[in-house]
Amino acid sequence: MFEKFHKRTKGEGGFTLIELLVVIIIIAILAAIAIPTFLGQRSKAQDTAAKSNVRNAMMSMESAYVDSRSFAAVDAGVLSAIEPALTFTLSTTAAIGPSAKAEEDAVNFSVDTANGTSYEIGSLSKSGKTFGVAVEKSGTDGGTTYYVGGSEEDW
Repeated sequence: MFEKFHKRTKGEGGFTLIELLVVIIIIAILAAIAIPTFLGQRSKAQDTAAKSNVRNAMMSMESAYVDSRSFAAVDAGVLSAIEPALTFTLSTTAAIGPSAKAEEDAVNFSVDTANGTSYEIGSLSKSGKTFGVAVEKSGTDGGTTYYVGGSEEDW
């Protein structure tokens, strides 16, 4: 009985050291390719979240404008009532350069209270990029929109 077992196992050998090293090298190469790709996708997702926050805040601002035909009366409370998922912070300076604190679902905004025809909204991505929009409604053509953090097509 032991003789049959010995004959069966005699022909079987394990992996050589070279074969194991080749497998480890292949795995290391695949990891070296995959990790930077994953990190790039993560920052793209964070940038997309910041852009989405700016777009949603823009829609809230435009909804408030439709009610009063002026941005002068728009404050954080009005915007939060329209879009409760975002945290709105009124900024005395241009909202396109928000504070360095990147909070989830946080946007800064400023309104031209003198004539109530323009506003700016900005958001800071967790990847460190700033995205914002400035809108001027005083023109006869319906207004002008300026995008910061990429072109309009990137949005």
